[in-house]
Amino acid sequence: MAKDKVEIVGAYVDGHGPGETIEIDEKSAEHLEAIGYAKKVAKPEPKPEPKPEPEKPKQPKQKPKAKPENK
Repeated sequence: MAKDKVEIVGAYVDGHGPGETIEIDEKSAEHLEAIGYAKKVAKPEPKPEPKPEPEKPKQPKQKPKAKPENK
C-alpha cells in the first residue's frame, strides 16, 4: 500500500503532535485530512536528470602555415 506524508495540524496522532510530519498509509492520510487532523504534504517532483551534451566532433589541430622567408 502506498504511503503519504502528512503534517499533523489539529490533534495528536500516533503519539505525534501538531506541526510534526509523519508518513502513514494513503487511506489513513485521506481520513485524517477529511476530519481536519492532518494535511497532506506535497510530494516533491523528481528532478529530471540532466542530459549529457552531445560531444562536438574534434577538429584536428592545424599546423600554422610557414611564413615565406624573404632573402
